[in-house]
Amino acid sequence: VGAEALFDTASVFGISMANPNTAKELNKYLPQSAYGQGEVVATPFQMARVAATVAAGGAMPYGRWILDESNPRLEEPRRLIGEGQAVRVGIAMRGVVTGGTGTRANVAGLPIAGKTGTAELARGRRSHAWFVGYAPHGGPGRKLSFAVLVENGDYGGRTAAPIAAEVMAAAKQLGLMQ
Repeated sequence: VGAEALFDTASVFGISMANPNTAKELNKYLPQSAYGQGEVVATPFQMARVAATVAAGGAMPYGRWILDESNPRLEEPRRLIGEGQAVRVGIAMRGVVTGGTGTRANVAGLPIAGKTGTAELARGRRSHAWFVGYAPHGGPGRKLSFAVLVENGDYGGRTAAPIAAEVMAAAKQLGLMQ
C-alpha cells in the first residue's frame, strides 16, 4: 500500500513507530514495518480495534472502556477500508485459525478469525506472544473482537491463541455474541 497509506492508517488507530515517525522516514523501513517488525508500538486495545474494523466490514468503531452502561459511544464508526477488502482480510484471518499459525484457537462450532504475532525483543529476551481477532467470522450478528498479549510468551500461536479460544468460547456460552 505504500509508506504514506500505511503510516496514515496506523496513525488513525493510534499505532506508532518509535523510528521512523513520519511517512517519508517510514519508506526506508517499509518492508520491516509492513509486517510488524521494527519499532512498531501498539497496545492490545488498539489491535483489538483493528480486528473490530475487519469484523465490521472496514468501519472502525470508536473504542470505549466498559465500566458500566453510562459510557456510550459518541461517534459513528469511521470507514477505513472498503467492505470487499475487509472481507478478504477476514477470510485470510479465518485461514490462520483453520490451517495456519493460529490453529490452537480453533473452537468447534465457533468460527474465530485471527492473526498471530511474535514481537521480538532485545537479544536474549523472550518475545511477546500476540493473538488478535474476532468471532464469529462470517454472517450477520454481533461479533466480539479481542487482543491477547502474553509478555515474554514466545510465540502467539503457541501461547496467546489458546487463551483467546478459551475467552471466546466462554463469551459464546454466556450469549455475548450471535
